[in-house]
Amino acid sequence: MTRADQKKLEDIADGFMDSFPAFFRRVTRGATHPSAKKFDPSRIVLKAVLAHGPLSMSMIGRHMEMSKPYMTALVDSLISEGLVERAPDPDDRRVVNVMITDAGREEMKGFTKSAREAVVKNLSSLDAKDISTLHEMVKNIKGIISKLDQEETRKRRTRKGA
Repeated sequence: MTRADQKKLEDIADGFMDSFPAFFRRVTRGATHPSAKKFDPSRIVLKAVLAHGPLSMSMIGRHMEMSKPYMTALVDSLISEGLVERAPDPDDRRVVNVMITDAGREEMKGFTKSAREAVVKNLSSLDAKDISTLHEMVKNIKGIISKLDQEETRKRRTRKGA
C-alpha cells in the first residue's frame, strides 16, 4: 500500500467517525417514530432478523461485529419489548435462533416508514446532482460492504480449514 493510499484510508476512517453519526441524526431529524429519533442498535438487530429470517445469536453478532454479551443484552431488550423471541434451531438443537414476532414486524414497519419520510423530507432540498451523488454513494457503500463480507467469509473458511 502506498503512503497516499494509507492517507486516503485514514481520511475515510476519520470521515466515517466524524460524519456518519451527524449525518444520520441530521437526515432523520423530525422522524416521529420513537426508535427513528436516535441511532438504536437494537433496531439494526431487528432489521437483520426481519430481512434474513431466524438467525442465531452468533450470526447476528458476526454480522454486526458485536460481542456475544452485548448481542445478548440487545436481544434480551427486544424480547422484553415483545419484538423477537428465541426458538430452537430445527437442524441443530445446540443453536438458539432469534425470530421476529408480529409486533416486531409492526415496529420495523413504523420505524422504517418514519425514518424514510424524515430522510426524504430532509434531503428534498438538495439539487438533483447532490441526490444522484448520494444515491451512487449508497450503492457503492453497499457494494463495498458486500465485498468486505465476502472477504471475511473467505478468511473464516480458510482459518477453519487450516
